[in-house]
Amino acid sequence: MRPKDMAYEVARCYIADQAVVVNPALVEKILGFLRSRNLAGLATCSSHFDRALHSIEEFRFLRQVEAFFKKNADFAQPLECAAEAKRSFDECEANCSTTNNRLRQYVGNNQALPDEFRLHILRMQRYIRNVLGEIEPFLDSLHDLVRVTPGATASRKREESLPPLKMRLKLYATRRAHKYLKAIYAHYGFENLRVKTTVTNRVEFVPKNWKTDRTIACEPEGNLPLQLAFDKYAKRKLKAVGIDLSNQSVNQQLALRASIDGRNATVDFKSASDTISYNAVALVFPEEWFAFLTDVRSPGYRLGAKGSQKHVYSKFSSMGNGTTFVIETLLFAAACWAVSQKKDFSVYGDDVILPVENFESFQALTRFLGFTINSQKSYCEGPFRESCGGDFYGGVNVTPVYVRKIGKQNVYLCHLVNTVRELCIPGGELAGLMSNIIRDFKLPVVPWNESTLSGVWITTRQAFVKKLIQERKRHRGIRKFKAYVPKSVDVEFPDSRGYYLWFLSKKTQVFFAGPWESARAFRPTITSKVPVFTHEYVRKWVCWREPVTDMPGYLYWWPEQR
Repeated sequence: MRPKDMAYEVARCYIADQAVVVNPALVEKILGFLRSRNLAGLATCSSHFDRALHSIEEFRFLRQVEAFFKKNADFAQPLECAAEAKRSFDECEANCSTTNNRLRQYVGNNQALPDEFRLHILRMQRYIRNVLGEIEPFLDSLHDLVRVTPGATASRKREESLPPLKMRLKLYATRRAHKYLKAIYAHYGFENLRVKTTVTNRVEFVPKNWKTDRTIACEPEGNLPLQLAFDKYAKRKLKAVGIDLSNQSVNQQLALRASIDGRNATVDFKSASDTISYNAVALVFPEEWFAFLTDVRSPGYRLGAKGSQKHVYSKFSSMGNGTTFVIETLLFAAACWAVSQKKDFSVYGDDVILPVENFESFQALTRFLGFTINSQKSYCEGPFRESCGGDFYGGVNVTPVYVRKIGKQNVYLCHLVNTVRELCIPGGELAGLMSNIIRDFKLPVVPWNESTLSGVWITTRQAFVKKLIQERKRHRGIRKFKAYVPKSVDVEFPDSRGYYLWFLSKKTQVFFAGPWESARAFRPTITSKVPVFTHEYVRKWVCWREPVTDMPGYLYWWPEQR
Protein backbone atom coordinates (compact mmCIF):
# COMPACT_ATOMS: atom_id res chain seq x y z
CA MET A 1 0.00 0.00 0.00
CA ARG A 2 1.33 3.42 -0.97
CA PRO A 3 1.90 5.95 1.84
CA LYS A 4 -0.90 8.18 0.50
CA ASP A 5 -3.35 5.28 0.34
CA MET A 6 -2.39 4.25 3.86
CA ALA A 7 -3.10 7.78 5.11
CA TYR A 8 -6.54 7.68 3.52
CA GLU A 9 -7.17 4.25 5.07
CA VAL A 10 -6.10 5.47 8.52
CA ALA A 11 -8.54 8.38 8.18
CA ARG A 12 -11.35 6.07 6.98
CA CYS A 13 -10.90 3.73 9.94
CA TYR A 14 -10.82 6.62 12.40
CA ILE A 15 -14.00 8.09 10.90
CA ALA A 16 -15.72 4.71 11.13
CA ASP A 17 -14.77 4.39 14.82
CA GLN A 18 -16.02 7.89 15.64
CA ALA A 19 -19.31 7.64 13.73
CA VAL A 20 -21.20 6.67 16.91
CA VAL A 21 -20.42 10.01 18.65
CA VAL A 22 -20.49 12.37 15.66
CA ASN A 23 -23.46 13.76 13.74
CA PRO A 24 -24.18 11.42 10.77
CA ALA A 25 -24.46 14.36 8.36
CA LEU A 26 -21.03 15.58 9.42
CA VAL A 27 -19.55 12.09 9.00
CA GLU A 28 -21.06 11.79 5.53
CA LYS A 29 -19.65 15.17 4.52
CA ILE A 30 -16.12 14.13 5.58
CA LEU A 31 -16.50 10.73 3.90
CA GLY A 32 -17.42 12.59 0.73
CA PHE A 33 -14.08 14.44 0.90
CA LEU A 34 -12.37 11.11 1.48
CA ARG A 35 -14.05 9.24 -1.39
CA SER A 36 -13.26 12.05 -3.83
CA ARG A 37 -9.69 12.31 -2.51
CA ASN A 38 -10.35 16.01 -1.85
CA LEU A 39 -7.05 16.74 -0.11
CA ALA A 40 -7.72 20.45 0.32
CA GLY A 41 -11.07 19.73 1.96
CA LEU A 42 -9.61 17.11 4.30
CA ALA A 43 -6.57 19.21 5.27
CA THR A 44 -8.77 22.19 6.20
CA CYS A 45 -11.99 20.44 7.23
CA SER A 46 -12.29 22.14 10.65
CA SER A 47 -12.62 25.52 8.90
CA HIS A 48 -15.53 24.32 6.71
CA PHE A 49 -17.95 24.18 9.59
CA ASP A 50 -19.31 26.60 12.15
CA ARG A 51 -17.70 25.75 15.49
CA ALA A 52 -20.73 27.00 17.38
CA LEU A 53 -22.86 24.23 15.87
CA HIS A 54 -20.67 21.36 17.06
CA SER A 55 -19.96 19.60 20.33
CA ILE A 56 -16.49 19.10 21.77
CA GLU A 57 -16.46 15.55 20.38
CA GLU A 58 -17.31 16.75 16.88
CA PHE A 59 -14.77 19.56 17.02
CA ARG A 60 -12.07 17.11 18.16
CA PHE A 61 -13.13 14.78 15.35
CA LEU A 62 -12.72 17.49 12.69
CA ARG A 63 -9.32 18.59 14.03
CA GLN A 64 -8.07 15.01 14.04
CA VAL A 65 -9.18 14.24 10.47
CA GLU A 66 -7.45 17.44 9.41
CA ALA A 67 -4.26 16.40 11.24
CA PHE A 68 -3.95 13.20 9.19
CA PHE A 69 -3.28 15.30 6.08
CA LYS A 70 -2.42 18.89 6.98
CA LYS A 71 1.28 18.35 7.76
CA ASN A 72 1.74 15.03 5.98
CA ALA A 73 4.85 15.27 3.79
CA ASP A 74 3.73 12.29 1.70
CA PHE A 75 1.17 14.53 -0.01
CA ALA A 76 3.60 17.35 -0.76
CA GLN A 77 4.45 18.10 -4.39
CA PRO A 78 8.12 19.22 -4.20
CA LEU A 79 8.09 21.65 -7.12
CA GLU A 80 4.75 23.20 -6.20
CA CYS A 81 5.66 23.45 -2.49
CA ALA A 82 9.00 25.10 -3.29
CA ALA A 83 7.32 27.55 -5.66
CA GLU A 84 4.74 28.47 -3.01
CA ALA A 85 7.49 28.93 -0.40
CA LYS A 86 9.44 31.15 -2.81
CA ARG A 87 6.33 33.21 -3.49
CA SER A 88 5.70 33.65 0.25
CA PHE A 89 9.35 34.54 0.88
CA ASP A 90 9.30 37.21 -1.84
CA GLU A 91 6.02 38.58 -0.49
CA CYS A 92 7.48 38.87 3.01
CA GLU A 93 10.56 40.63 1.64
CA ALA A 94 8.31 43.09 -0.20
CA ASN A 95 6.33 43.71 3.01
CA CYS A 96 9.56 44.32 4.94
CA SER A 97 10.74 46.74 2.27
CA THR A 98 7.48 48.68 2.55
CA THR A 99 7.76 48.73 6.34
CA ASN A 100 11.38 49.91 6.16
CA ASN A 101 10.42 52.82 3.93
CA ARG A 102 7.56 53.78 6.24
CA LEU A 103 9.53 53.52 9.50
CA ARG A 104 12.78 55.08 8.26
CA GLN A 105 11.73 58.60 9.24
CA TYR A 106 11.09 57.51 12.85
CA VAL A 107 14.38 55.72 13.59
CA GLY A 108 16.29 57.88 16.05
CA ASN A 109 13.55 60.50 15.93
CA ASN A 110 10.82 59.62 18.42
CA GLN A 111 9.27 63.08 18.14
CA ALA A 112 8.28 62.32 14.53
CA LEU A 113 6.25 59.26 15.57
CA PRO A 114 2.48 59.41 15.02
CA ASP A 115 0.67 60.57 18.17
CA GLU A 116 -1.31 57.34 18.48
CA PHE A 117 1.86 55.20 18.63
CA ARG A 118 4.48 57.49 20.18
CA LEU A 119 3.81 56.50 23.79
CA HIS A 120 3.61 52.81 22.90
CA ILE A 121 6.93 52.87 21.02
CA LEU A 122 8.62 54.69 23.91
CA ARG A 123 7.34 52.01 26.29
CA MET A 124 8.63 49.27 23.97
CA GLN A 125 12.06 50.89 23.86
CA ARG A 126 12.13 51.17 27.65
CA TYR A 127 10.97 47.56 28.13
CA ILE A 128 13.64 46.07 25.83
CA ARG A 129 16.38 48.18 27.43
CA ASN A 130 15.30 47.07 30.91
CA VAL A 131 15.27 43.40 29.87
CA LEU A 132 18.65 43.36 28.11
CA GLY A 133 20.46 45.86 30.35
CA GLU A 134 23.88 47.21 29.43
CA ILE A 135 25.81 45.46 26.70
CA GLU A 136 29.22 45.36 28.44
CA PRO A 137 28.51 42.29 30.63
CA PHE A 138 27.37 40.45 27.51
CA LEU A 139 30.50 41.32 25.53
CA ASP A 140 32.74 40.41 28.49
CA SER A 141 31.17 36.93 28.63
CA LEU A 142 30.88 36.41 24.87
CA HIS A 143 33.60 33.73 24.83
CA ASP A 144 31.57 31.67 27.34
CA LEU A 145 28.27 32.13 25.53
CA VAL A 146 29.25 31.03 22.02
CA ARG A 147 28.24 27.54 20.96
CA VAL A 148 28.83 25.60 17.78
CA THR A 149 25.91 23.50 16.54
CA PRO A 150 25.91 20.55 14.10
CA GLY A 151 23.54 22.25 11.65
CA ALA A 152 24.19 23.12 8.02
CA THR A 153 25.83 26.45 7.24
CA ALA A 154 25.93 28.81 4.28
CA SER A 155 28.98 27.04 2.83
CA ARG A 156 28.56 23.45 4.06
CA LYS A 157 25.92 20.74 4.03
CA ARG A 158 24.72 19.18 7.27
CA GLU A 159 26.99 16.13 6.95
CA GLU A 160 29.99 18.46 6.73
CA SER A 161 28.90 20.68 9.60
CA LEU A 162 29.72 18.90 12.84
CA PRO A 163 31.50 21.32 15.22
CA PRO A 164 35.00 19.80 14.83
CA LEU A 165 34.71 19.83 11.05
CA LYS A 166 33.38 23.39 10.99
CA MET A 167 36.07 24.86 13.22
CA ARG A 168 38.91 22.95 11.58
CA LEU A 169 38.44 24.51 8.16
CA LYS A 170 38.54 28.12 7.06
CA LEU A 171 35.59 29.99 8.51
CA TYR A 172 33.17 32.05 6.48
CA ALA A 173 31.88 35.17 8.24
CA THR A 174 30.63 38.64 7.46
CA ARG A 175 33.28 41.35 7.77
CA ARG A 176 31.63 43.06 10.74
CA ALA A 177 31.74 39.77 12.68
CA HIS A 178 35.54 39.37 12.33
CA LYS A 179 36.41 41.41 15.41
CA TYR A 180 34.31 39.20 17.70
CA LEU A 181 35.73 35.98 16.26
CA LYS A 182 39.32 37.23 16.58
CA ALA A 183 38.72 38.15 20.22
CA ILE A 184 37.25 34.73 21.02
CA TYR A 185 40.06 32.86 19.26
CA ALA A 186 42.66 34.97 21.04
CA HIS A 187 41.01 34.32 24.40
CA TYR A 188 41.43 30.59 23.89
CA GLY A 189 44.99 30.87 22.62
CA PHE A 190 44.46 30.62 18.87
CA GLU A 191 45.66 33.83 17.24
CA ASN A 192 45.79 32.47 13.70
CA LEU A 193 42.18 32.90 12.64
CA ARG A 194 41.50 31.60 9.15
CA VAL A 195 38.43 33.43 7.91
CA LYS A 196 36.95 34.25 4.53
CA THR A 197 34.57 37.16 4.17
CA THR A 198 31.04 36.62 2.90
CA VAL A 199 27.99 38.86 2.77
CA THR A 200 25.24 36.25 2.33
CA ASN A 201 23.59 33.28 3.93
CA ARG A 202 21.98 30.46 1.92
CA VAL A 203 18.20 30.22 1.72
CA GLU A 204 16.81 26.70 1.37
CA PHE A 205 13.31 25.23 1.26
CA VAL A 206 12.42 22.45 3.71
CA PRO A 207 9.13 20.52 4.06
CA LYS A 208 6.38 22.19 6.09
CA ASN A 209 3.02 20.76 5.04
CA TRP A 210 1.13 19.36 2.05
CA LYS A 211 0.76 22.77 0.45
CA THR A 212 4.04 24.63 0.94
CA ASP A 213 7.64 24.36 2.06
CA ARG A 214 9.27 26.45 4.75
CA THR A 215 12.15 28.81 3.97
CA ILE A 216 15.17 28.61 6.22
CA ALA A 217 18.51 30.36 5.92
CA CYS A 218 21.80 28.61 6.64
CA GLU A 219 24.08 31.17 8.28
CA PRO A 220 27.87 31.46 7.82
CA GLU A 221 29.64 29.23 10.36
CA GLY A 222 31.48 32.24 11.79
CA ASN A 223 28.30 34.26 12.42
CA LEU A 224 26.03 31.59 13.87
CA PRO A 225 27.94 31.01 17.15
CA LEU A 226 27.82 34.77 17.80
CA GLN A 227 24.10 34.86 17.08
CA LEU A 228 23.54 31.92 19.44
CA ALA A 229 25.52 33.74 22.12
CA PHE A 230 22.93 36.54 22.03
CA ASP A 231 20.16 33.92 22.01
CA LYS A 232 21.47 32.34 25.21
CA TYR A 233 22.03 35.68 26.96
CA ALA A 234 18.65 37.12 25.97
CA LYS A 235 16.80 33.97 27.06
CA ARG A 236 18.47 34.27 30.46
CA LYS A 237 17.38 37.91 30.71
CA LEU A 238 13.83 37.13 29.57
CA LYS A 239 13.52 34.37 32.14
CA ALA A 240 14.39 36.90 34.84
CA VAL A 241 11.25 38.87 33.90
CA GLY A 242 9.00 35.80 33.77
CA ILE A 243 9.31 34.70 30.13
CA ASP A 244 10.80 31.21 30.04
CA LEU A 245 11.60 30.20 26.46
CA SER A 246 12.50 26.67 27.53
CA ASN A 247 8.97 25.94 28.72
CA GLN A 248 5.91 25.96 26.45
CA SER A 249 3.59 24.67 29.17
CA VAL A 250 3.00 28.19 30.53
CA ASN A 251 1.30 29.24 27.29
CA GLN A 252 -0.54 25.95 27.08
CA GLN A 253 -1.95 26.28 30.60
CA LEU A 254 -3.01 29.87 29.96
CA ALA A 255 -4.71 28.80 26.72
CA LEU A 256 -6.52 26.03 28.59
CA ARG A 257 -7.75 28.50 31.19
CA ALA A 258 -8.76 31.02 28.51
CA SER A 259 -10.86 28.38 26.74
CA ILE A 260 -12.94 28.22 29.95
CA ASP A 261 -13.21 31.82 31.14
CA GLY A 262 -12.57 33.64 27.83
CA ARG A 263 -10.52 36.37 29.51
CA ASN A 264 -7.40 35.98 27.38
CA ALA A 265 -6.90 35.92 23.63
CA THR A 266 -4.40 33.66 21.90
CA VAL A 267 -2.60 35.39 19.04
CA ASP A 268 -0.65 33.98 16.12
CA PHE A 269 1.05 35.87 13.29
CA LYS A 270 1.45 35.28 9.58
CA SER A 271 5.13 34.56 8.83
CA ALA A 272 6.28 36.50 11.90
CA SER A 273 9.92 35.41 11.57
CA ASP A 274 10.03 36.53 7.94
CA THR A 275 8.44 39.93 8.57
CA ILE A 276 10.86 41.31 11.19
CA SER A 277 11.88 44.34 9.15
CA TYR A 278 15.27 45.99 9.56
CA ASN A 279 13.86 49.35 10.66
CA ALA A 280 11.39 47.81 13.12
CA VAL A 281 14.36 46.47 15.08
CA ALA A 282 16.28 49.73 14.64
CA LEU A 283 13.30 51.66 15.98
CA VAL A 284 12.77 49.85 19.30
CA PHE A 285 16.11 48.22 20.21
CA PRO A 286 18.79 50.12 22.16
CA GLU A 287 21.45 51.53 19.86
CA GLU A 288 24.37 49.45 21.19
CA TRP A 289 22.39 46.19 21.06
CA PHE A 290 21.17 46.99 17.57
CA ALA A 291 24.78 47.60 16.51
CA PHE A 292 25.89 44.17 17.78
CA LEU A 293 22.93 42.39 16.18
CA THR A 294 23.69 44.18 12.92
CA ASP A 295 27.36 43.14 13.14
CA VAL A 296 26.50 39.43 13.40
CA ARG A 297 23.59 39.25 10.91
CA SER A 298 23.88 38.37 7.24
CA PRO A 299 22.98 41.45 5.19
CA GLY A 300 22.20 39.40 2.09
CA TYR A 301 21.19 35.99 0.81
CA ARG A 302 21.42 33.68 -2.17
CA LEU A 303 18.88 31.04 -3.10
CA GLY A 304 19.95 27.40 -2.90
CA ALA A 305 23.36 25.74 -2.85
CA LYS A 306 23.97 26.64 -6.49
CA GLY A 307 22.57 30.15 -6.33
CA SER A 308 25.14 32.71 -7.41
CA GLN A 309 22.97 35.83 -7.50
CA LYS A 310 23.18 37.90 -4.30
CA HIS A 311 20.17 39.70 -2.83
CA VAL A 312 20.01 42.27 -0.03
CA TYR A 313 17.67 41.48 2.86
CA SER A 314 14.82 43.81 3.74
CA LYS A 315 14.10 41.74 6.85
CA PHE A 316 16.45 42.07 9.79
CA SER A 317 16.94 38.36 10.44
CA SER A 318 15.64 35.25 8.77
CA MET A 319 14.58 31.82 9.94
CA GLY A 320 17.90 30.15 10.70
CA ASN A 321 19.50 33.24 12.19
CA GLY A 322 20.23 32.39 15.85
CA THR A 323 18.83 35.72 17.04
CA THR A 324 15.45 35.61 15.28
CA PHE A 325 13.47 33.71 17.92
CA VAL A 326 14.49 35.93 20.84
CA ILE A 327 14.17 39.12 18.77
CA GLU A 328 10.55 38.36 17.91
CA THR A 329 9.87 37.34 21.51
CA LEU A 330 11.30 40.66 22.75
CA LEU A 331 9.32 42.63 20.16
CA PHE A 332 5.98 41.03 21.00
CA ALA A 333 6.58 41.03 24.76
CA ALA A 334 7.45 44.73 24.56
CA ALA A 335 4.30 45.39 22.52
CA CYS A 336 2.18 43.57 25.13
CA TRP A 337 3.75 45.63 27.90
CA ALA A 338 3.27 48.83 25.93
CA VAL A 339 -0.50 48.42 25.60
CA SER A 340 -1.15 47.45 29.22
CA GLN A 341 1.94 48.16 31.38
CA LYS A 342 1.09 45.01 33.32
CA LYS A 343 2.63 41.53 33.40
CA ASP A 344 -0.66 40.01 32.30
CA PHE A 345 0.65 38.41 29.10
CA SER A 346 2.78 35.47 28.00
CA VAL A 347 4.95 35.29 24.89
CA TYR A 348 6.75 32.37 23.26
CA GLY A 349 8.17 33.46 19.91
CA ASP A 350 5.13 34.52 17.90
CA ASP A 351 2.67 32.72 20.21
CA VAL A 352 1.14 35.50 22.29
CA ILE A 353 -1.47 35.39 25.05
CA LEU A 354 -2.89 38.65 26.40
CA PRO A 355 -6.16 40.00 27.85
CA VAL A 356 -9.00 40.26 25.35
CA GLU A 357 -9.46 43.95 26.08
CA ASN A 358 -5.90 44.65 24.89
CA PHE A 359 -6.18 42.68 21.65
CA GLU A 360 -7.19 45.57 19.36
CA SER A 361 -4.48 47.92 20.67
CA PHE A 362 -1.90 45.16 20.34
CA GLN A 363 -3.02 44.40 16.79
CA ALA A 364 -2.77 48.07 15.78
CA LEU A 365 0.70 48.47 17.31
CA THR A 366 2.13 45.32 15.71
CA ARG A 367 0.56 46.28 12.38
CA PHE A 368 2.38 49.63 12.61
CA LEU A 369 5.62 47.63 13.04
CA GLY A 370 4.89 45.57 9.92
CA PHE A 371 3.37 42.39 11.37
CA THR A 372 0.09 40.77 10.35
CA ILE A 373 -2.02 38.77 12.81
CA ASN A 374 -3.29 35.48 11.44
CA SER A 375 -7.04 35.70 11.98
CA GLN A 376 -7.52 31.98 11.28
CA LYS A 377 -5.21 31.01 14.15
CA SER A 378 -5.97 33.82 16.60
CA TYR A 379 -8.89 33.55 19.03
CA CYS A 380 -10.40 36.20 21.31
CA GLU A 381 -13.94 34.86 21.58
CA GLY A 382 -15.69 31.53 21.73
CA PRO A 383 -14.63 28.36 23.61
CA PHE A 384 -11.52 27.53 21.56
CA ARG A 385 -7.90 28.58 22.18
CA GLU A 386 -4.59 27.31 20.81
CA SER A 387 -1.01 28.12 21.72
CA CYS A 388 2.38 26.39 21.52
CA GLY A 389 0.97 23.22 19.98
CA GLY A 390 -1.87 22.85 22.49
CA ASP A 391 -5.52 23.01 21.36
CA PHE A 392 -8.26 23.51 23.97
CA TYR A 393 -12.04 23.65 23.66
CA GLY A 394 -14.06 24.62 26.71
CA GLY A 395 -11.36 23.38 29.08
CA VAL A 396 -10.83 20.08 27.23
CA ASN A 397 -7.57 19.23 25.48
CA VAL A 398 -8.46 18.56 21.83
CA THR A 399 -4.89 18.56 20.47
CA PRO A 400 -4.84 16.12 17.54
CA VAL A 401 -2.21 13.54 16.66
CA TYR A 402 -0.41 14.79 13.55
CA VAL A 403 0.73 12.32 10.92
CA ARG A 404 3.75 14.03 9.37
CA LYS A 405 5.10 11.18 7.27
CA ILE A 406 4.28 7.53 6.67
CA GLY A 407 6.86 6.70 4.04
CA LYS A 408 7.92 3.21 3.01
CA GLN A 409 10.52 2.42 5.66
CA ASN A 410 9.59 0.24 8.63
CA VAL A 411 10.97 2.82 11.04
CA TYR A 412 8.31 5.35 9.97
CA LEU A 413 5.59 2.72 10.17
CA CYS A 414 6.66 2.08 13.78
CA HIS A 415 6.29 5.80 14.42
CA LEU A 416 2.83 5.76 12.82
CA VAL A 417 1.65 2.86 15.00
CA ASN A 418 3.05 4.35 18.22
CA THR A 419 1.46 7.76 17.66
CA VAL A 420 -1.86 6.87 16.03
CA ARG A 421 -2.87 4.00 18.26
CA GLU A 422 -3.72 6.33 21.13
CA LEU A 423 -6.71 7.16 18.94
CA CYS A 424 -7.72 3.50 18.72
CA ILE A 425 -10.57 1.94 20.65
CA PRO A 426 -10.51 -1.79 21.53
CA GLY A 427 -12.01 -3.81 18.71
CA GLY A 428 -12.29 -0.78 16.43
CA GLU A 429 -11.32 -0.54 12.77
CA LEU A 430 -8.30 1.66 13.44
CA ALA A 431 -6.96 -0.81 16.00
CA GLY A 432 -7.43 -3.59 13.46
CA LEU A 433 -5.56 -1.61 10.81
CA MET A 434 -2.63 -1.00 13.17
CA SER A 435 -2.51 -4.74 13.98
CA ASN A 436 -2.47 -5.56 10.28
CA ILE A 437 0.38 -3.11 9.68
CA ILE A 438 2.42 -4.69 12.47
CA ARG A 439 1.79 -8.18 11.08
CA ASP A 440 2.12 -7.46 7.34
CA PHE A 441 5.35 -5.46 7.65
CA LYS A 442 6.75 -7.66 10.44
CA LEU A 443 7.45 -4.63 12.60
CA PRO A 444 9.68 -5.37 15.61
CA VAL A 445 8.35 -4.76 19.10
CA VAL A 446 10.41 -2.90 21.71
CA PRO A 447 9.96 -1.94 25.35
CA TRP A 448 8.28 1.40 26.05
CA ASN A 449 10.92 4.12 25.60
CA GLU A 450 11.23 7.75 24.52
CA SER A 451 11.66 7.12 20.77
CA THR A 452 8.60 6.47 18.62
CA LEU A 453 10.97 5.36 15.83
CA SER A 454 12.70 2.61 17.82
CA GLY A 455 10.04 -0.05 17.16
CA VAL A 456 6.45 -0.83 18.15
CA TRP A 457 6.01 -0.18 21.86
CA ILE A 458 4.88 -2.83 24.30
CA THR A 459 4.80 -2.63 28.08
CA THR A 460 8.00 -3.01 30.05
CA ARG A 461 6.63 -6.10 31.78
CA GLN A 462 5.90 -7.83 28.48
CA ALA A 463 9.32 -6.81 27.15
CA PHE A 464 10.98 -8.61 30.07
CA VAL A 465 8.73 -11.65 29.50
CA LYS A 466 9.74 -11.73 25.83
CA LYS A 467 13.39 -11.18 26.88
CA LEU A 468 13.68 -8.10 24.72
CA ILE A 469 15.64 -6.33 27.47
CA GLN A 470 18.96 -7.97 28.23
CA GLU A 471 21.68 -7.35 30.77
CA ARG A 472 25.12 -8.36 29.55
CA LYS A 473 27.36 -10.16 32.01
CA ARG A 474 30.33 -7.95 31.21
CA HIS A 475 28.27 -4.81 31.75
CA ARG A 476 26.29 -5.41 34.91
CA GLY A 477 23.62 -2.82 35.57
CA ILE A 478 23.46 -1.75 31.92
CA ARG A 479 20.35 -3.00 30.16
CA LYS A 480 20.07 -3.06 26.39
CA PHE A 481 17.43 -3.66 23.74
CA LYS A 482 17.46 -3.80 19.97
CA ALA A 483 16.04 -0.70 18.31
CA TYR A 484 16.05 1.33 15.12
CA VAL A 485 18.69 4.08 15.38
CA PRO A 486 20.14 6.52 12.83
CA LYS A 487 22.99 5.02 10.87
CA SER A 488 26.31 6.83 11.29
CA VAL A 489 29.50 6.94 9.28
CA ASP A 490 32.88 7.84 10.78
CA VAL A 491 34.63 10.75 9.08
CA GLU A 492 38.35 11.26 9.65
CA PHE A 493 40.16 14.57 9.68
CA PRO A 494 43.85 15.18 10.35
CA ASP A 495 43.87 18.50 12.19
CA SER A 496 42.36 18.40 15.68
CA ARG A 497 42.93 22.06 16.52
CA GLY A 498 39.36 23.10 15.77
CA TYR A 499 38.08 20.11 17.71
CA TYR A 500 39.85 21.27 20.86
CA LEU A 501 38.82 24.87 20.26
CA TRP A 502 35.22 23.72 20.24
CA PHE A 503 35.70 21.91 23.54
CA LEU A 504 37.44 24.92 25.01
CA SER A 505 34.48 27.08 24.10
CA LYS A 506 32.36 24.59 26.06
CA LYS A 507 34.40 25.40 29.20
CA THR A 508 36.43 22.19 29.29
CA GLN A 509 39.55 23.91 30.53
CA VAL A 510 40.05 20.95 32.91
CA PHE A 511 41.94 19.23 30.10
CA PHE A 512 44.82 21.58 30.82
CA ALA A 513 46.59 21.64 34.16
CA GLY A 514 48.47 24.88 33.59
CA PRO A 515 47.51 28.40 32.54
CA TRP A 516 46.29 29.36 29.10
CA GLU A 517 49.91 29.55 27.86
CA SER A 518 50.06 25.76 28.10
CA ALA A 519 46.89 25.57 26.01
CA ARG A 520 48.54 27.67 23.33
CA ALA A 521 51.48 25.31 23.22
CA PHE A 522 49.25 22.26 22.94
CA ARG A 523 48.85 21.48 19.23
CA PRO A 524 47.57 17.91 18.74
CA THR A 525 48.09 16.47 15.28
CA ILE A 526 46.37 13.11 15.74
CA THR A 527 43.75 11.91 13.30
CA SER A 528 40.27 12.13 14.80
CA LYS A 529 37.06 10.31 13.89
CA VAL A 530 33.68 11.98 14.08
CA PRO A 531 30.38 10.10 13.57
CA VAL A 532 28.17 11.68 10.92
CA PHE A 533 24.53 10.59 11.06
CA THR A 534 22.73 9.78 7.83
CA HIS A 535 19.01 9.63 7.01
CA GLU A 536 19.07 5.81 7.11
CA TYR A 537 18.15 3.67 10.10
CA VAL A 538 19.55 0.35 11.28
CA ARG A 539 18.61 -1.99 14.13
CA LYS A 540 21.25 -2.36 16.80
CA TRP A 541 21.61 -2.90 20.53
CA VAL A 542 21.26 0.31 22.53
CA CYS A 543 21.03 1.13 26.23
CA TRP A 544 17.56 0.99 27.74
CA ARG A 545 16.50 3.31 30.52
CA GLU A 546 12.99 3.32 31.85
CA PRO A 547 11.36 6.60 30.79
CA VAL A 548 10.56 9.13 33.49
CA THR A 549 7.16 9.86 31.94
CA ASP A 550 4.14 7.67 32.63
CA MET A 551 3.54 4.72 30.34
CA PRO A 552 0.56 5.34 27.98
CA GLY A 553 -2.55 3.59 29.21
CA TYR A 554 -3.40 2.14 25.81
CA LEU A 555 -0.33 -0.13 25.98
CA TYR A 556 -2.16 -2.21 28.57
CA TRP A 557 -4.86 -3.38 26.19
CA TRP A 558 -2.95 -3.39 22.92
CA PRO A 559 -3.60 -6.87 21.43
CA GLU A 560 -0.04 -7.45 20.21
CA GLN A 561 1.20 -7.84 23.78
CA ARG A 562 -1.35 -10.38 25.02
